[in-house]
Amino acid sequence: MLRRFAAPVAVLLAFAVPATAQSLADAKTCDQAIGGSAKDRITLQKLSAAKPVTSPTSMFAAGCLDVIAARWDSAAAHFDAAAKGNPKSSAAWLWVGNITGQLARLGSAPTKVQLAPAIRDAYAKAIALDGNNIDAREGLMQYLLQSPLPLGGDKTKAGEQALAIGKVDAFRGLSAQLAVASSMNDRPVLERLLTQATTQFPDSLLGWANLSALQADDKRASAAFATITRWQATHRNPMFALFSIGRTAAVTGEQQERGVQALQQFLRGQRGPNDPPLANAHYRLAQIYERQNKKSEARTEYTTAVALNPRLRDAQLALARLK
Repeated sequence: MLRRFAAPVAVLLAFAVPATAQSLADAKTCDQAIGGSAKDRITLQKLSAAKPVTSPTSMFAAGCLDVIAARWDSAAAHFDAAAKGNPKSSAAWLWVGNITGQLARLGSAPTKVQLAPAIRDAYAKAIALDGNNIDAREGLMQYLLQSPLPLGGDKTKAGEQALAIGKVDAFRGLSAQLAVASSMNDRPVLERLLTQATTQFPDSLLGWANLSALQADDKRASAAFATITRWQATHRNPMFALFSIGRTAAVTGEQQERGVQALQQFLRGQRGPNDPPLANAHYRLAQIYERQNKKSEARTEYTTAVALNPRLRDAQLALARLK
């Protein structure tokens, strides 16, 4: 998903931003094209070339194509034209905010300061036009969380946006509340919300994986393992649950043999698209071996982790320490 204001380039082409009340081009078509759909890209190409080529519809479609090609200045110009041509389009203003945020991320510190009000105002305009535009609310929420006070940062107002999102979509609202609590490092609220997620959305990894990780990071091994036991009883995402057992053992030092067995089972099993990378499993297994003073086995696992993911910095540092 295209993150607002401070998005890393790596995620820009892997998002889906469903804009509501789209009166220019079909927002779903735009989203699917950005996500890689050749059919929808062709549709956008036709819309961008439709007469007159300066129409709001053509401008919006051209902006979507610019995003695919990472032509940020051109995208900004096209979405700006789409919004000015149809100022009542919530989706167009959403994308003005998105692209202005991307330009700010790529720009210098003065550029970030200069563009900040435009980001905020574009999202606010999109929300004013359509209060159900969740993506605009998420964009404004992220702006409020990430911006310093002089530029309008306000965690309280960010929390208000999160609650408003929840009135439209319960899952995204809960995720938004978690983002706010995380930005404030409010661990009691995080734990409460994550526990809520395990019961309200038991099919999702959101609660189970993050709750057990939070508890493990706080050195509360018993609580983390209890969470994973509840998780396994649901028979949902069983491979990720195995990884979480290993992670908990690696982080806390508790139930180490159980952690080894779980990670070995994970490495032998069939992973799904949402399961952790193999490099992460080798890294956690190495951590347990290192705790057990099995330096040879630890070196082997750290080496494998780095080979699978050369950017796994913690594994690199651990391997250097053991050599």
